[in-house]
Amino acid sequence: MTLEVIAIWMALLLYAASTAMSVIGVVFARDKLAARAVAVAGAGLACQTLSLGLRWVRVGHGPYLGFYEVAGALVFCTVAAFVLVAFRRPRLASAGIGIMPVALLLLGGSMLAQSSEVAMTAKLTSFWLFVHVAFANMAFGAFALSFGCAIAFVARARSRTGAWAKRLEKLPAQEALENLTVRYVLVGFFFWGIMIVTGAIWANEAWGRYWGWDPIETWSLIVWIIYAVYLHARFALRWSGEKLAWFAIVAMPLALFALIGIPAAFDTPHAGIGGYGRDL
Repeated sequence: MTLEVIAIWMALLLYAASTAMSVIGVVFARDKLAARAVAVAGAGLACQTLSLGLRWVRVGHGPYLGFYEVAGALVFCTVAAFVLVAFRRPRLASAGIGIMPVALLLLGGSMLAQSSEVAMTAKLTSFWLFVHVAFANMAFGAFALSFGCAIAFVARARSRTGAWAKRLEKLPAQEALENLTVRYVLVGFFFWGIMIVTGAIWANEAWGRYWGWDPIETWSLIVWIIYAVYLHARFALRWSGEKLAWFAIVAMPLALFALIGIPAAFDTPHAGIGGYGRDL
């Protein structure tokens, strides 16, 4: 077993421990345990960074080809964003109850899938592909943070009194949680837009057209429009409270489906990037 494999398994175990600590910390009102879950997630992130770096050196390209690499990169950006925000805002550590299970399941699923390398081709050797994938990962990380904050908002909104109200009292105020959710959506929205534009530039290099309405292009546009509607509802229609939070909660899995589900399930030109190793 190589160091690369050992490191990714260590990352998976540490993410599992962080998930369990986050859940127990929130359910049993153990604030210190929820805070320690962030540190454990950070240790898992260090292990995953080592594994990704070793694989990068071994295969000669970054983690953006094939389901295993794409899913791993999404997990990396999601956990990195959560750890950074939680260290800067310790009261958001409890949001890990919504974020870390997503990271754990996504990384576990990627490790069960085919992890063989996708060979670099002339179509894949492009600066624009690197930028395209980088902004996709950062956008998803921002959407995952909005998802975690929205879950925290809904949980406390439905637990105004009783034991759960006391367990969640250390979270930021509801208005602050809502504002954070909106800000993370706004960041993700702009990054997702850059992802679409740079993807179109790369598509023109690779296939001689900017847009072809293949499933992943179509779904990427749909997700961008959904988040545009969210922002319109917030700033133009003045939506707030639970219905706005539920909007953010429902939208994030659609973004994940666009990045992972579509290229894995459909025969598209993107199959080699996000799918199960099919060549481009």
